[in-house]
Parts: sequence; structure tokens; C-alpha cells
Amino acid sequence: MENQQRNFGTWQLTSIMISSMIGVGILTIPRTSTMILHQMGWLGPSVGAMIASVAVAAIVYLGYQFPGLTLVEFMPRIFGVALGGLCVFLFILYQFFNAGITARMFGEVVVTSVLPNTPLETILVTLLLLVVFLCCHEIEVVARVNELLIPFLLLPSLLIPLVSFMNAEWYNLMPFHIESWPNLFKTGMETYTLYTGYELLMVYFAFSIPGARLGVASMTGISFALVVYTTTVVAGITVFGYEELQRLVWPSLELVKVTQRTGWFLERFESAFLAIWVASVFTTIGNMFYATIFSLRRWLRKDIRFQRISVIVMMVPLFYFTLVPQNIVELFTFLKYLTTMGFLVTIIVPILLAITQFMRNRLNKGQKGNNEQGRDIEPLP
Repeated sequence: MENQQRNFGTWQLTSIMISSMIGVGILTIPRTSTMILHQMGWLGPSVGAMIASVAVAAIVYLGYQFPGLTLVEFMPRIFGVALGGLCVFLFILYQFFNAGITARMFGEVVVTSVLPNTPLETILVTLLLLVVFLCCHEIEVVARVNELLIPFLLLPSLLIPLVSFMNAEWYNLMPFHIESWPNLFKTGMETYTLYTGYELLMVYFAFSIPGARLGVASMTGISFALVVYTTTVVAGITVFGYEELQRLVWPSLELVKVTQRTGWFLERFESAFLAIWVASVFTTIGNMFYATIFSLRRWLRKDIRFQRISVIVMMVPLFYFTLVPQNIVELFTFLKYLTTMGFLVTIIVPILLAITQFMRNRLNKGQKGNNEQGRDIEPLP
């Protein structure tokens, strides 16, 4: 097993966390949150963040338990070779499919909103070629790219919803009443997928410097995503109302359009928004696909040359997978199936890993204490 330098600081881990979580989901979150909860949909991201935080805490615990090791190494140690290998395979498969669906959603947004005469295949190829270039480098480059592009993500993510409050009708948030608590939990289960990307830390935590504050990086990332998603949902409800949000395919993009004012220096504000948003989608897909290729590389104990060959080979099936959904309806159907698979990979597996490791530590500690106690007892003459 090759040894790589551990040089990811707390801020770089935070950048990876934020970049991985905020992507295409921000364009649909107002509709998803208000589908069942109606005017109380702004609570959806909070419940989703609570669900995701449990898995994030488990991943942070594993990061401290296995410093310098990725999920490829510590999963077989905890679950055994067979079950651990299956979990690693599911993780790689999920990240591969997730990167493909995210790329396709990005292509759909660009084609329907900004470049209607550009073929979808052209947009996808351009994006995937950038991802290939990123994946041909060592893992330190990923941290630097995320750190470099994070300012382009932070500002628009908060600015757009806040500016749209100029058109807000605050009575759309009334009444403050939850009709069904099960519906609140159901919406939370649907919105937690907006935070997926945190599971990539099971790969990137291995390269954190000794003393890096893994918990601070994780909680800062998920807190920022919570603020962005909640603000976006509140803006969508106050501007459009929850009934109108159900008729919009990309409600957050419509939110950008209504923030325009005559005399502004940009006539089409959504074009500028999407231009900046490209950086967010690129880092999201890049982080996912790099984790896929890098995990495969560590699993097979190969070097950077294998990684470069693999990314070129795997990009071909990824491109064709992005073209499988024939329309936007099929795309959202694929996304629903992926969400079910993601619940296993991003919630169940990390929590079971942490619980198993915790119980094993307690058991070993208890056995060690009993052995030491037995040695202290002097034998009878």
C-alpha cells in the first residue's frame, strides 16, 4: 500500500464538504420541501440536516479511529473481508451513478434555460472532460481546486435568496402550523439527499494533517448548507407561494429571474448565476468521481498511472449512462431510485460501521482490563 502525504487542513476539508453538498439539488429544493409540508416546507432542510448529521458524526468518529486510512482499508477491518468488500463496491457504484445523474441534471438545466440550441451531448462532454483532467492528478490537487473555487460558491448561494426577498410576500409563510408530523419526517427523508456528498469524507479524511479538526470541518460544512437551503426555500415560498412552486421544474432558477431590476448591469441575471454555478457542479461531480476512481485505485493497490487509465476508460460508460433517461420525467425517476440506494450507502453503512467499531473498542477494553486484573492476582502457594 502506497503512503501519501497527509496535508489536508481543516479549511480544505470544509471546502470539500461544502462543494460536495451544494450542487444541482439547490435548483429543486423549494419544490421538494413544499410538496407535502406546503407553507411549512422551510422546516424540511432542517430535518434533513438532522438526519445527515447522525451519519456525519459516525464518519467523524471513524476518521479519528482510523487516521490515514480510507474506507477501502477500514471497512474490511470492521466488517470483515467479504462484507467490507461489498460495502466498498456499493460505495464506488453509488458515486459513479450519482456523478452521472448530477451531470445529466446540469446538462438539462443549461439546455432548457441558457443554451437551448446547444446539443445536450456537447455540454456533457465538456463537463466530463474537465472532470477527467482533475482525476488525472494526485489527491492534493482536489483539495486545492475546492479551496480555490469555494468563494465563487459561497457568495451566490447566499446572495440570490437574500436579494429575492425584495419581492417577498411574507404572508405566504402563514399559518405556522404543522398538519402532520409523519409528513415532516417524510419530507426530511427526501431533503436529506441534498446533503449527500458528506460520505466522501470517508475518503478525504484519510489525508487530513494530524490535529485537523474533523468535527469542526464537518459541522461547518453542513451548517452552511443548511443555511443556504433553508434561505432558498423561504425565498421560494415568499415569492411564489407553495402552490406555484409545484408547477416549476427549476424553482430556484425562476427565483433568480424575478430578482432582476431595470437598470441593472446584467440583462439576464440567470446567465451569470449559471456561469458561477458551473464551478459548484464541477467540484461536486469532480469530488464524487475522484473518490470513485481513487477508491478503486486503493482497493486494487495500484498507482497514479492506473488511476489515469481508469478515469479515461470509466468516463465512456459514465457518458452513456447520463444519456439513458429520455426526458426530465425519467431523470427524476432515476433520481428516486438512486436516493434509495444512497440511503444505504450514506446513512446505514456509516452508522453501522461506527457502532460496530465502538462496541469492538468497548469489548477489547473490557478484555484488556480483565487480563490485567488476572495478572495482578498472585497465585496461591
